[in-house]
Amino acid sequence: MTQNTQHPIMVVTGIRKSAGDFKADNGDNITFSNTVVTVLQDYSDQEKQQGAIGQKSTDYKIKGAQFFNDYLHMSSKLPAQAELIFNWDFTKKTPVAQLVALNFDLKDSKA
Repeated sequence: MTQNTQHPIMVVTGIRKSAGDFKADNGDNITFSNTVVTVLQDYSDQEKQQGAIGQKSTDYKIKGAQFFNDYLHMSSKLPAQAELIFNWDFTKKTPVAQLVALNFDLKDSKA
C-alpha cells in the first residue's frame, strides 16, 4: 500500500461532535467546537517492544463541529477506510499536523 505521509489511510470507527465552553483557571471563557474522528492505528515500535498487540484507538479533531454533518451519510457504513487529510500548522514553535478532512472515496490503487 502506498500512502502520502500527510494523507494516511486508516480505519475510521466513529465520528462525533464535541462543542461547548468552560472557564479556564485564569478566568477566561474558552469555547470549543470540533468534529472528533476515532480511528484504529498501529502501535508504535516502542509500544510493541513493551508487548502491545493489535491496534489502538486514537481520536483526531477537525476544528468545527459543523463538519460532522459532512459525514452523516457514513453512519451505517462505519467502520470504513478513509484517507485522513492533514495540513501543517507552522505558526507554533514545533509544527503541528491538523486534521482538516476525511476522504472515504478511495480508489483501488490506494488501498
